[in-house]
Amino acid sequence: MENKYIDKEKEVANQERIIAKKKWQCMCPHCTETAINSHLLQQHGILDIVAENGHLYEMRFEDFYKWHTNDPMKVKRIGIQQAISFPLFCNKHDTELFAPIECNSIDFDDYTSQLLFSYRGLCSEIRKKQFVQIRSEIWPDCALKEESESGTNAGIKDLKYFKYLFEVELSTPKHKFTFLHVSYPFMPIYASGTVSFEPVDYNNQRSIDEAIKKKVWDGFFINIIPQNNSLEIIIGYHNNHVNKDLRKYVDSWKGLSTEQLQVKLTDLFTARLETWGMSPSLYASISDDKKEWFMETQKKIYLDFSYDIRRELKENLFAD
Repeated sequence: MENKYIDKEKEVANQERIIAKKKWQCMCPHCTETAINSHLLQQHGILDIVAENGHLYEMRFEDFYKWHTNDPMKVKRIGIQQAISFPLFCNKHDTELFAPIECNSIDFDDYTSQLLFSYRGLCSEIRKKQFVQIRSEIWPDCALKEESESGTNAGIKDLKYFKYLFEVELSTPKHKFTFLHVSYPFMPIYASGTVSFEPVDYNNQRSIDEAIKKKVWDGFFINIIPQNNSLEIIIGYHNNHVNKDLRKYVDSWKGLSTEQLQVKLTDLFTARLETWGMSPSLYASISDDKKEWFMETQKKIYLDFSYDIRRELKENLFAD
């Protein structure tokens, strides 16, 4: 039994080395250059506003040697160089394409800027799922593995289609996307990514069948961007891939009190989005009980393939 465990550790270690050393291709169309480590939100003027002594806290994979005693994912202290970053674009495209949102004065109401923030977050979701494909090669054969692999492959297909829609819109803007921009008082947090939002009634076979048959699931794109005196939030969707529940969810980010915003962020970080972070002092202020609730709730949700995405959690991680 012990030898089998050691062999599994070696397999996991090997897969993590493959991910770390793999030369990923730039995600810009027709570019064959090697991708660099692209930050979804720029270090200077965004991440450094939240960082303390050059560090932040983010959801990350646990050290594989500790998987037998801990959950594979945990909130970890990381350096700002590694924060919210993935091998996405070559140096040329990472610099030139995102120049409008890599400046000291960002226009958060500008449509092109909203597209660029969301496009980069979307590309990170594709890359994360490609990481999952590599890791899944060593999972034991079981029904859960098949379901997970099927979901990952379907997710990549949807995300690549949205990537194409973004690229068309960036080339010839026709306002096919709708974005909401709201500003709130500063909180030392940040986030960027894409979330599926396809309501499915798992007690109704017709609802399940309709969701399965649908070519592309509806979803939203969200960016939470700290500034010196504010927290800027950009959230939106493609006009051809939206449902009434998704519209309602996006609109629900308007006019929130401080407490309502904290609850909204708790739900987002726990049940919907993995690509987020916060300052070390904010993480330290969260009680151990709430941290335990967060990890247990997140684990249950990600293992529950019948979770209703219309249900929002009412816990507040930041109330303390």
